[in-house]
Amino acid sequence: MVDFKMTKDGLVLYIKDYTDIVDVLQKIEDKVKAMGNFFAKGDKIMLLVEEHEKHISDIPKIVARVQELGLTISHVLMGSEGKNDVIIRKKVDMVNQGDTRSGTKLVKKNLRSGQSIIHSGDVILVGNLHAGAEIVAGGSVVIFGRCQGTVRAGINEGRESVIIALSFEAPFVQISDLKGTFTEKFNYPVVLHVKAGRIEVGKYDSKIGGIELG
Repeated sequence: MVDFKMTKDGLVLYIKDYTDIVDVLQKIEDKVKAMGNFFAKGDKIMLLVEEHEKHISDIPKIVARVQELGLTISHVLMGSEGKNDVIIRKKVDMVNQGDTRSGTKLVKKNLRSGQSIIHSGDVILVGNLHAGAEIVAGGSVVIFGRCQGTVRAGINEGRESVIIALSFEAPFVQISDLKGTFTEKFNYPVVLHVKAGRIEVGKYDSKIGGIELG
């Protein structure tokens, strides 16, 4: 289920399709510890989870466990296992910047196409999320910039999570188990939140510090 595979691009933590994330997390820990002194603290590896979209809500938990074990995920791969090698369909660059003491990840840069942030808690991005970039967060996401890429929030914390951006023109977002597609562009601060079982976009009202109630 869990194995390390050496490829021409580097070492890959390969996780086959599974049913129990708790079992996977334990197997990752067992595998890393069994390798003894093979790894040094901070070593970079890549991550590939079979059926990536099916397990997208587990990716932050897997990344967090790997980090707890002293390793860094440099890229998230999408692909499958071939006869002699790992077949990589897509390679996403992980943006690794320090977490705050509260567990919130604060990233101060623009995220360009092919880059991603994956974190088990809240994420604050001070910069633009360009088309082709992605944020996957266990909690809420705040973007001090333009949101054109994909945002998946509330993976761990559920439908109470929100997405806030200074301007919004992303075609797709996800909050918890709910997904939404959008064609309209909002050139002002907005809050995406769950209401009556669907994702809605509300204007952010700085006077009340939240969603404009109308």
